[in-house]
Amino acid sequence: MQVFRYKGYDTHGKKVEGELAAASIEEVERKVSAQSVTVIAIFPAGAIRKTSSEGESSTPLSRFGFGPKKPSDADLATVLRDLAVMSETGVPFVEALDAVIITAPTQMLRTGLDRLKTEIVGGKGLSAGMRNCGLFPVVVSEMVKVAEEGGRLDRALANAANYLERAADLRKKVMNAMLYPIVLTVIAFSTLVVMITFVLPRFADIFKTMKTEVPAITQFLLGIGQGIKSNPVPFVLGVVGTIVAVKMAWATPKIHRAISTFLLKVPVLGELLRRLALSRAFQSIATLLSTNVSLMNAMEHGAKVAGNPVIHDALLRARHSVEHGVSLSDALAETKVFPVSLVQMVTVGERTGRLGMLMTSTANHMEEDVDGRLKALVSIVEPVMIVVMGAIVGLITMSIIIPMYSVVENMK
Repeated sequence: MQVFRYKGYDTHGKKVEGELAAASIEEVERKVSAQSVTVIAIFPAGAIRKTSSEGESSTPLSRFGFGPKKPSDADLATVLRDLAVMSETGVPFVEALDAVIITAPTQMLRTGLDRLKTEIVGGKGLSAGMRNCGLFPVVVSEMVKVAEEGGRLDRALANAANYLERAADLRKKVMNAMLYPIVLTVIAFSTLVVMITFVLPRFADIFKTMKTEVPAITQFLLGIGQGIKSNPVPFVLGVVGTIVAVKMAWATPKIHRAISTFLLKVPVLGELLRRLALSRAFQSIATLLSTNVSLMNAMEHGAKVAGNPVIHDALLRARHSVEHGVSLSDALAETKVFPVSLVQMVTVGERTGRLGMLMTSTANHMEEDVDGRLKALVSIVEPVMIVVMGAIVGLITMSIIIPMYSVVENMK
Protein backbone atom coordinates (compact mmCIF):
# COMPACT_ATOMS: atom_id res chain seq x y z
CA MET A 1 0.00 0.00 0.00
CA GLN A 2 1.12 3.55 -0.74
CA VAL A 3 -0.18 6.94 0.35
CA PHE A 4 -1.40 9.20 -2.46
CA ARG A 5 -2.54 12.80 -2.43
CA TYR A 6 -5.44 13.83 -4.64
CA LYS A 7 -7.11 17.03 -5.83
CA GLY A 8 -10.53 17.50 -7.35
CA TYR A 9 -13.95 19.14 -7.19
CA ASP A 10 -17.16 18.00 -5.57
CA THR A 11 -20.61 18.25 -7.13
CA HIS A 12 -20.93 21.88 -5.93
CA GLY A 13 -17.69 22.94 -7.58
CA LYS A 14 -15.80 23.15 -4.27
CA LYS A 15 -12.12 22.26 -4.36
CA VAL A 16 -11.30 19.02 -2.53
CA GLU A 17 -7.87 17.77 -1.42
CA GLY A 18 -6.84 14.81 0.67
CA GLU A 19 -4.72 11.70 1.14
CA LEU A 20 -5.63 8.07 0.62
CA ALA A 21 -3.81 4.76 1.03
CA ALA A 22 -4.12 2.50 -2.00
CA ALA A 23 -2.23 -0.02 -4.11
CA SER A 24 -2.33 2.10 -7.26
CA ILE A 25 -3.42 5.42 -8.77
CA GLU A 26 -6.36 3.63 -10.45
CA GLU A 27 -7.63 2.47 -7.07
CA VAL A 28 -7.43 6.02 -5.72
CA GLU A 29 -9.43 7.25 -8.73
CA ARG A 30 -12.16 4.69 -8.10
CA LYS A 31 -12.41 5.44 -4.38
CA VAL A 32 -12.43 9.22 -4.78
CA SER A 33 -14.87 9.11 -7.72
CA ALA A 34 -17.22 7.01 -5.60
CA GLN A 35 -17.45 10.05 -3.30
CA SER A 36 -18.79 12.15 -6.24
CA VAL A 37 -15.50 13.99 -6.63
CA THR A 38 -14.09 14.88 -10.07
CA VAL A 39 -10.37 14.05 -9.84
CA ILE A 40 -7.91 16.39 -11.55
CA ALA A 41 -4.62 15.24 -9.92
CA ILE A 42 -3.28 12.21 -8.07
CA PHE A 43 0.34 11.87 -6.98
CA PRO A 44 2.36 9.96 -4.37
CA ALA A 45 2.56 11.79 -1.05
CA GLY A 46 5.94 13.47 -0.74
CA ALA A 47 6.65 13.24 -4.47
CA ILE A 48 9.03 15.82 -5.82
CA ARG A 49 7.24 18.28 -8.04
CA LYS A 50 9.04 19.52 -11.07
CA THR A 51 8.92 23.24 -11.69
CA SER A 52 9.58 23.11 -15.36
CA SER A 53 8.41 21.02 -18.24
CA GLU A 54 10.79 18.40 -19.54
CA GLY A 55 11.21 17.25 -23.04
CA GLU A 56 10.47 20.61 -24.66
CA SER A 57 12.97 21.54 -27.25
CA SER A 58 13.48 24.43 -29.54
CA THR A 59 15.71 25.16 -32.47
CA PRO A 60 17.33 28.43 -33.56
CA LEU A 61 14.83 28.63 -36.43
CA SER A 62 11.76 28.02 -34.25
CA ARG A 63 11.45 31.74 -33.49
CA PHE A 64 11.14 32.35 -37.23
CA GLY A 65 8.28 29.87 -37.59
CA PHE A 66 10.23 26.98 -39.16
CA GLY A 67 9.95 24.58 -36.20
CA PRO A 68 7.31 21.88 -35.74
CA LYS A 69 3.81 23.27 -36.03
CA LYS A 70 1.57 23.19 -32.98
CA PRO A 71 -1.81 21.46 -33.15
CA SER A 72 -4.54 23.57 -34.71
CA ASP A 73 -7.08 25.51 -32.66
CA ALA A 74 -9.79 23.25 -34.07
CA ASP A 75 -8.05 20.12 -32.71
CA LEU A 76 -7.48 21.75 -29.32
CA ALA A 77 -11.11 22.85 -29.21
CA THR A 78 -12.22 19.26 -29.82
CA VAL A 79 -9.99 18.05 -26.96
CA LEU A 80 -11.35 20.68 -24.57
CA ARG A 81 -14.94 19.95 -25.62
CA ASP A 82 -14.47 16.23 -24.92
CA LEU A 83 -12.84 16.95 -21.55
CA ALA A 84 -15.69 19.31 -20.64
CA VAL A 85 -18.34 16.70 -21.45
CA MET A 86 -16.55 13.97 -19.49
CA SER A 87 -15.93 16.28 -16.54
CA GLU A 88 -19.60 17.26 -16.47
CA THR A 89 -20.65 13.61 -16.38
CA GLY A 90 -18.25 12.81 -13.52
CA VAL A 91 -15.53 10.90 -15.37
CA PRO A 92 -12.21 11.12 -13.43
CA PHE A 93 -10.01 13.67 -15.16
CA VAL A 94 -7.05 11.34 -15.65
CA GLU A 95 -9.34 8.80 -17.33
CA ALA A 96 -10.78 11.59 -19.49
CA LEU A 97 -7.25 12.52 -20.56
CA ASP A 98 -6.50 8.91 -21.45
CA ALA A 99 -9.59 8.90 -23.67
CA VAL A 100 -8.68 12.07 -25.57
CA ILE A 101 -5.06 10.94 -25.93
CA ILE A 102 -6.21 7.78 -27.71
CA THR A 103 -8.42 9.73 -30.12
CA ALA A 104 -5.98 12.63 -30.73
CA PRO A 105 -5.49 13.08 -34.51
CA THR A 106 -1.75 13.90 -34.48
CA GLN A 107 1.33 12.53 -32.75
CA MET A 108 2.33 15.99 -31.52
CA LEU A 109 -1.06 16.42 -29.86
CA ARG A 110 -0.80 12.98 -28.23
CA THR A 111 2.70 13.79 -26.96
CA GLY A 112 1.55 17.11 -25.51
CA LEU A 113 -1.46 15.53 -23.80
CA ASP A 114 0.78 12.80 -22.36
CA ARG A 115 2.95 15.57 -20.93
CA LEU A 116 -0.14 17.23 -19.48
CA LYS A 117 -1.17 13.95 -17.84
CA THR A 118 2.33 13.56 -16.37
CA GLU A 119 2.14 17.08 -14.92
CA ILE A 120 -1.25 16.38 -13.32
CA VAL A 121 -0.29 12.96 -11.95
CA GLY A 122 2.89 14.62 -10.63
CA GLY A 123 0.80 16.96 -8.50
CA LYS A 124 0.39 20.11 -10.56
CA GLY A 125 -2.97 21.74 -11.14
CA LEU A 126 -4.61 21.58 -14.54
CA SER A 127 -3.88 25.22 -15.40
CA ALA A 128 -0.19 24.83 -14.52
CA GLY A 129 -0.05 21.61 -16.53
CA MET A 130 -1.59 23.37 -19.52
CA ARG A 131 1.03 26.12 -19.34
CA ASN A 132 3.87 23.60 -19.14
CA CYS A 133 2.74 21.11 -21.77
CA GLY A 134 3.15 23.66 -24.58
CA LEU A 135 -0.17 22.95 -26.28
CA PHE A 136 -2.74 25.45 -25.08
CA PRO A 137 -2.81 29.25 -25.38
CA VAL A 138 -2.31 31.28 -22.21
CA VAL A 139 -5.93 32.42 -22.51
CA VAL A 140 -7.12 28.84 -21.95
CA SER A 141 -4.87 28.21 -18.95
CA GLU A 142 -6.07 31.48 -17.35
CA MET A 143 -9.70 30.45 -17.76
CA VAL A 144 -8.98 27.06 -16.20
CA LYS A 145 -7.03 28.71 -13.36
CA VAL A 146 -10.07 30.78 -12.39
CA ALA A 147 -12.23 27.62 -12.52
CA GLU A 148 -9.77 25.81 -10.24
CA GLU A 149 -10.19 28.57 -7.70
CA GLY A 150 -13.97 28.90 -8.00
CA GLY A 151 -15.24 25.58 -9.37
CA ARG A 152 -17.16 24.59 -12.54
CA LEU A 153 -14.19 23.20 -14.43
CA ASP A 154 -16.50 21.73 -17.07
CA ARG A 155 -17.93 25.17 -17.87
CA ALA A 156 -14.46 26.71 -18.13
CA LEU A 157 -13.33 23.96 -20.53
CA ALA A 158 -16.48 24.43 -22.64
CA ASN A 159 -15.93 28.22 -22.78
CA ALA A 160 -12.30 27.67 -23.76
CA ALA A 161 -13.43 25.30 -26.52
CA ASN A 162 -15.87 27.94 -27.79
CA TYR A 163 -13.10 30.53 -27.85
CA LEU A 164 -10.73 28.31 -29.81
CA GLU A 165 -13.50 27.34 -32.25
CA ARG A 166 -14.22 31.01 -32.96
CA ALA A 167 -10.50 31.68 -33.40
CA ALA A 168 -10.20 28.73 -35.79
CA ASP A 169 -13.26 29.87 -37.73
CA LEU A 170 -11.89 33.40 -38.09
CA ARG A 171 -8.50 32.07 -39.24
CA LYS A 172 -10.24 29.82 -41.77
CA LYS A 173 -12.16 32.78 -43.19
CA VAL A 174 -8.94 34.75 -43.57
CA MET A 175 -7.15 31.85 -45.26
CA ASN A 176 -10.06 31.24 -47.63
CA ALA A 177 -10.05 34.91 -48.58
CA MET A 178 -6.29 34.83 -49.23
CA LEU A 179 -6.40 31.58 -51.21
CA TYR A 180 -7.73 33.04 -54.47
CA PRO A 181 -5.20 35.91 -54.75
CA ILE A 182 -2.35 33.54 -53.84
CA VAL A 183 -3.40 31.02 -56.49
CA LEU A 184 -3.66 33.75 -59.13
CA THR A 185 -0.25 35.11 -58.17
CA VAL A 186 1.36 31.67 -58.47
CA ILE A 187 -0.32 31.10 -61.84
CA ALA A 188 0.78 34.50 -63.12
CA PHE A 189 4.39 33.94 -62.00
CA SER A 190 4.48 30.41 -63.43
CA THR A 191 3.02 31.63 -66.74
CA LEU A 192 5.63 34.36 -66.96
CA VAL A 193 8.49 31.92 -66.29
CA VAL A 194 7.24 29.35 -68.82
CA MET A 195 6.68 31.91 -71.57
CA ILE A 196 10.02 33.71 -71.25
CA THR A 197 11.93 30.44 -70.75
CA PHE A 198 10.41 28.17 -73.41
CA VAL A 199 8.05 30.09 -75.71
CA LEU A 200 9.88 33.37 -76.37
CA PRO A 201 13.27 31.76 -77.25
CA ARG A 202 11.63 29.83 -80.13
CA PHE A 203 10.60 33.09 -81.72
CA ALA A 204 14.02 34.57 -80.97
CA ASP A 205 15.60 32.00 -83.31
CA ILE A 206 13.20 33.07 -86.06
CA PHE A 207 14.04 36.74 -85.51
CA LYS A 208 17.74 35.96 -85.64
CA THR A 209 17.38 34.01 -88.89
CA MET A 210 15.38 36.81 -90.46
CA LYS A 211 17.90 39.37 -89.18
CA THR A 212 15.10 41.35 -87.57
CA GLU A 213 15.81 44.11 -85.08
CA VAL A 214 14.62 42.93 -81.65
CA PRO A 215 13.04 45.58 -79.36
CA ALA A 216 14.61 46.31 -75.98
CA ILE A 217 11.73 44.76 -74.01
CA THR A 218 12.07 41.52 -76.00
CA GLN A 219 15.82 41.45 -75.43
CA PHE A 220 15.25 42.03 -71.70
CA LEU A 221 12.77 39.15 -71.43
CA LEU A 222 15.00 36.89 -73.51
CA GLY A 223 17.92 37.64 -71.21
CA ILE A 224 15.90 36.72 -68.13
CA GLY A 225 14.60 33.55 -69.78
CA GLN A 226 18.08 32.51 -70.90
CA GLY A 227 19.41 33.09 -67.39
CA ILE A 228 16.69 30.91 -65.84
CA LYS A 229 17.17 28.17 -68.43
CA SER A 230 20.94 28.14 -68.02
CA ASN A 231 20.88 28.27 -64.21
CA PRO A 232 17.69 26.56 -62.99
CA VAL A 233 19.11 25.51 -59.60
CA PRO A 234 20.27 29.00 -58.56
CA PHE A 235 16.90 30.38 -59.72
CA VAL A 236 14.92 27.89 -57.60
CA LEU A 237 17.24 28.47 -54.64
CA GLY A 238 16.81 32.21 -55.10
CA VAL A 239 12.99 31.93 -55.01
CA VAL A 240 13.07 29.68 -51.94
CA GLY A 241 15.66 31.92 -50.28
CA THR A 242 13.50 34.98 -50.89
CA ILE A 243 10.48 33.30 -49.28
CA VAL A 244 12.59 32.21 -46.28
CA ALA A 245 14.13 35.69 -45.95
CA VAL A 246 10.71 37.35 -46.01
CA LYS A 247 9.41 34.96 -43.35
CA MET A 248 12.45 35.54 -41.13
CA ALA A 249 12.19 39.30 -41.60
CA TRP A 250 8.50 39.16 -40.64
CA ALA A 251 9.48 37.31 -37.44
CA THR A 252 11.97 40.06 -36.54
CA PRO A 253 10.19 42.46 -34.13
CA LYS A 254 11.50 45.75 -35.56
CA ILE A 255 10.78 44.80 -39.18
CA HIS A 256 7.41 43.30 -38.25
CA ARG A 257 6.45 46.51 -36.45
CA ALA A 258 7.52 48.72 -39.35
CA ILE A 259 5.65 46.65 -41.94
CA SER A 260 2.53 46.39 -39.75
CA THR A 261 2.50 50.16 -39.19
CA PHE A 262 2.77 50.73 -42.94
CA LEU A 263 0.06 48.21 -43.81
CA LEU A 264 -2.39 49.86 -41.40
CA LYS A 265 -2.10 53.02 -43.50
CA VAL A 266 -2.96 51.26 -46.77
CA PRO A 267 -6.52 52.07 -47.89
CA VAL A 268 -9.07 49.26 -47.45
CA LEU A 269 -6.41 46.70 -46.46
CA GLY A 270 -5.26 48.73 -43.46
CA GLU A 271 -8.73 49.01 -41.97
CA LEU A 272 -9.32 45.30 -42.51
CA LEU A 273 -6.09 44.40 -40.70
CA ARG A 274 -6.98 46.77 -37.87
CA ARG A 275 -10.43 45.20 -37.47
CA LEU A 276 -8.96 41.71 -37.63
CA ALA A 277 -6.47 42.45 -34.83
CA LEU A 278 -9.18 44.13 -32.74
CA SER A 279 -11.48 41.17 -33.26
CA ARG A 280 -8.84 38.72 -32.01
CA ALA A 281 -7.90 40.88 -29.04
CA PHE A 282 -11.39 41.74 -27.83
CA GLN A 283 -12.74 38.25 -28.38
CA SER A 284 -10.01 37.08 -26.01
CA ILE A 285 -10.72 39.87 -23.49
CA ALA A 286 -14.48 39.24 -23.59
CA THR A 287 -14.02 35.50 -23.11
CA LEU A 288 -11.71 35.98 -20.13
CA LEU A 289 -13.99 38.56 -18.51
CA SER A 290 -16.94 36.19 -18.89
CA THR A 291 -15.03 33.61 -16.83
CA ASN A 292 -14.16 36.14 -14.08
CA VAL A 293 -10.52 36.67 -15.05
CA SER A 294 -9.34 40.11 -13.90
CA LEU A 295 -9.46 42.98 -16.42
CA MET A 296 -5.67 43.48 -16.11
CA ASN A 297 -4.91 39.89 -17.08
CA ALA A 298 -7.58 39.92 -19.80
CA MET A 299 -6.07 43.03 -21.43
CA GLU A 300 -2.56 41.59 -21.23
CA HIS A 301 -3.60 38.37 -22.95
CA GLY A 302 -5.73 40.29 -25.46
CA ALA A 303 -2.63 42.25 -26.46
CA LYS A 304 -0.68 39.01 -26.97
CA VAL A 305 -3.21 37.45 -29.33
CA ALA A 306 -3.89 40.63 -31.36
CA GLY A 307 -1.20 39.69 -33.89
CA ASN A 308 -0.44 43.34 -34.69
CA PRO A 309 2.28 45.33 -32.85
CA VAL A 310 0.32 48.60 -33.06
CA ILE A 311 -2.79 47.12 -31.41
CA HIS A 312 -0.59 45.19 -28.98
CA ASP A 313 1.19 48.34 -27.78
CA ALA A 314 -2.06 50.33 -27.61
CA LEU A 315 -3.71 47.71 -25.39
CA LEU A 316 -0.70 47.60 -23.07
CA ARG A 317 -0.73 51.41 -22.80
CA ALA A 318 -4.44 51.31 -22.02
CA ARG A 319 -3.82 48.57 -19.44
CA HIS A 320 -1.16 50.74 -17.78
CA SER A 321 -3.61 53.67 -17.60
CA VAL A 322 -6.37 51.48 -16.11
CA GLU A 323 -3.89 50.19 -13.57
CA HIS A 324 -3.35 53.80 -12.47
CA GLY A 325 -7.03 54.57 -11.99
CA VAL A 326 -8.20 55.64 -15.46
CA SER A 327 -11.46 54.12 -16.70
CA LEU A 328 -11.16 51.55 -19.49
CA SER A 329 -13.10 53.69 -21.97
CA ASP A 330 -10.89 56.75 -21.32
CA ALA A 331 -7.75 54.61 -21.50
CA LEU A 332 -8.77 53.20 -24.90
CA ALA A 333 -9.70 56.67 -26.19
CA GLU A 334 -6.31 58.10 -25.13
CA THR A 335 -4.45 55.70 -27.43
CA LYS A 336 -6.25 57.10 -30.53
CA VAL A 337 -6.05 53.61 -32.03
CA PHE A 338 -9.43 52.09 -31.22
CA PRO A 339 -12.64 52.98 -33.13
CA VAL A 340 -14.99 55.48 -31.49
CA SER A 341 -17.85 52.95 -31.66
CA LEU A 342 -15.80 50.48 -29.60
CA VAL A 343 -14.94 53.10 -26.99
CA GLN A 344 -18.60 54.11 -26.72
CA MET A 345 -19.66 50.49 -26.23
CA VAL A 346 -17.10 50.10 -23.43
CA THR A 347 -18.38 53.32 -21.85
CA VAL A 348 -21.94 51.95 -21.81
CA GLY A 349 -20.69 48.67 -20.35
CA GLU A 350 -18.88 50.47 -17.53
CA ARG A 351 -21.91 52.61 -16.68
CA THR A 352 -24.37 49.70 -16.67
CA GLY A 353 -22.08 47.17 -15.02
CA ARG A 354 -22.39 44.80 -18.01
CA LEU A 355 -18.92 45.29 -19.47
CA GLY A 356 -18.27 41.59 -20.08
CA MET A 357 -21.56 41.00 -21.88
CA LEU A 358 -21.27 44.13 -24.05
CA MET A 359 -17.66 43.33 -24.94
CA THR A 360 -18.72 39.83 -25.99
CA SER A 361 -21.42 41.35 -28.21
CA THR A 362 -18.91 43.87 -29.61
CA ALA A 363 -16.35 41.13 -30.33
CA ASN A 364 -18.97 39.07 -32.18
CA HIS A 365 -19.98 42.13 -34.21
CA MET A 366 -16.31 42.72 -35.08
CA GLU A 367 -16.01 39.16 -36.38
CA GLU A 368 -19.03 39.71 -38.64
CA ASP A 369 -17.57 43.02 -39.79
CA VAL A 370 -14.23 41.38 -40.60
CA ASP A 371 -16.03 38.67 -42.57
CA GLY A 372 -17.87 41.30 -44.62
CA ARG A 373 -14.70 43.32 -45.24
CA LEU A 374 -12.83 40.17 -46.32
CA LYS A 375 -15.50 39.40 -48.90
CA ALA A 376 -15.41 43.00 -50.13
CA LEU A 377 -11.62 42.94 -50.41
CA VAL A 378 -11.67 39.67 -52.34
CA SER A 379 -14.26 41.13 -54.74
CA ILE A 380 -11.81 43.98 -55.39
CA VAL A 381 -8.71 41.80 -55.64
CA GLU A 382 -10.21 39.37 -58.16
CA PRO A 383 -10.55 41.84 -61.08
CA VAL A 384 -7.25 43.50 -60.18
CA MET A 385 -5.41 40.18 -60.32
CA ILE A 386 -7.08 39.30 -63.62
CA VAL A 387 -5.96 42.65 -65.06
CA VAL A 388 -2.42 42.07 -63.79
CA MET A 389 -2.31 38.60 -65.35
CA GLY A 390 -3.65 40.03 -68.58
CA ALA A 391 -0.99 42.74 -68.52
CA ILE A 392 1.79 40.17 -68.02
CA VAL A 393 0.57 37.98 -70.86
CA GLY A 394 -0.02 41.06 -73.02
CA LEU A 395 3.53 42.30 -72.39
CA ILE A 396 5.02 39.00 -73.52
CA THR A 397 2.66 38.84 -76.49
CA MET A 398 3.68 42.34 -77.60
CA SER A 399 7.35 41.42 -77.25
CA ILE A 400 6.65 38.72 -79.86
CA ILE A 401 4.23 40.61 -82.12
CA ILE A 402 6.36 43.74 -82.54
CA PRO A 403 9.33 41.86 -84.05
CA MET A 404 6.89 39.83 -86.18
CA TYR A 405 5.66 43.06 -87.75
CA SER A 406 9.26 43.89 -88.59
CA VAL A 407 9.64 40.49 -90.27
CA VAL A 408 6.53 41.10 -92.36
CA GLU A 409 7.76 44.57 -93.33
CA ASN A 410 11.13 43.16 -94.43
CA MET A 411 9.39 40.52 -96.54
CA LYS A 412 7.50 43.26 -98.37
